[in-house]
Parts: sequence; structure tokens; C-alpha cells
Amino acid sequence: MDMVDIESIFTKTNVLLWYVKRKSVKANKGEVMSKRFIYTVLAFCVTFSLAEAKEYSVSQIYDQMCSHCHGKNAEGNPEKKGPALNKMSKSELAYALFDLKANGSQSSGSQNEVMEHNQKKIEAKGMTYHPDDMALYIYTTFNKDAKVETSADGKPYSVSEIYKRMCSKCHGVDGSGNPKKKGPAINNMSKNELEMTLYDLQSEGFQSSGSEHEVMVHNQSKIEEKGMKYHPEDMATYIYFNFNQKAKK
Repeated sequence: MDMVDIESIFTKTNVLLWYVKRKSVKANKGEVMSKRFIYTVLAFCVTFSLAEAKEYSVSQIYDQMCSHCHGKNAEGNPEKKGPALNKMSKSELAYALFDLKANGSQSSGSQNEVMEHNQKKIEAKGMTYHPDDMALYIYTTFNKDAKVETSADGKPYSVSEIYKRMCSKCHGVDGSGNPKKKGPAINNMSKNELEMTLYDLQSEGFQSSGSEHEVMVHNQSKIEEKGMKYHPEDMATYIYFNFNQKAKK
């Protein structure tokens, strides 16, 4: 859970405790509210806070926050002195974003201070992201020099082709999973969950660990070795709208 979400829960919990104490003082003949009732209400408060927490994909974070200064296509925004990002390499973007999330310890100047301020605003809205994931998104989405892998006939593989030829072996032709290969179902995941998982996978799985994840990283390497490179957002969109029953309604 993100720090912002935890702080939100504590804030709401403290307000509730103040309310409970106030009611206890006003209770007739010194009666106080039972601990059981208090814990029940507190549990509800925490559950409600968790339900409010929302996960944002890197594309949503970029569109809603970053694009104001860097442009919808990362072309920059002179009016807001936002530099272009669509000519930076993935490594340059990742380095800049890691530096930014580390409070700009390696950079200085008024422009960097503005970026630090904007980064805090982004995090205050619960829009956390991994620098590698955001760097990958910006690079593959907006940089014209980003490598596009092609099939034997010179045409790019479609996400549907990649899924059918590679992913379906473990996750099933309809995303329902494959117990024999210990491939989990992905037809019940939201588009955001799919997107974040795929970004994490393509950025070499910095946010996850475990034997199952190691298998996924290995399979991802095999997919790329065959020239079947895909954009995480495109694959997430394909899986979600083709296999998730909620999306079909």
C-alpha cells in the first residue's frame, strides 16, 4: 500500500477517535461506548479507506498530470517551460525519474524545484509509479526512434498474434489460466492491473519476486528473442477487452 493511502487511513481514523471520545464524555452517567462497537466502526473506517484507494496506470498518470507540462505527446510545453521528453532514451528517462523520486539529490536549479513540487502533487493524489515503468511508457509511446520488432515478413506482430502464439500456452486461449503449467488466470484482472504487471515485467521485474515471477521474466525474454516486442498498454487492452466478462458487458 502506498504511503499516501496509509496517511489517509490514519487521518480518518484519528477523526473517528475524536468523535468517539467526544460521545463518550457526553454519555449519561459516565457510560462509555463499548470497545466492540468502537473496533467495529474503526474496521469499517479502514475498509472504507482501502476501498477508496485507487491504482493508476502509468499512462493515466502521464495523461492526467505529466502532460500538462510535457505535452500530450511528450513534445514539451514552452508556455510552462516543460521540456520535451520524446527524444530521450529509456535510460535517460529512467535516470531522471529515479533522481526526481529521490528528491532531486543529483540535480538543482529552479526547473528541478518545479519538478520536485509537481512530483509531490502527483504522489499526494495517490498516483505512485516506478521510474522504470514510466520511462518505458514514455519511450515506447512517444519516441520515434524506439525499436519496433517485426516478424519474418517485415510486418510488426500484433498483440493478438503474440498472445495466441506465446502467452496462451500458460494463460489459456481465453485468459482463464492453465493449471498444468501453473499459469494464472488473467481474465479477471482490471486493465490497470494488467498494464502495471506488464510494465513491471518488461522493466525486468524490479517490483516483484518469487519463482512464479522468475518464470514470467524468463518467458518475457523468450518472447522478445523471437522479435515479438509489444507495448504493455496495448497488450493489457487486448486481454481486458477480449477476455474479461466485465469489459464485455
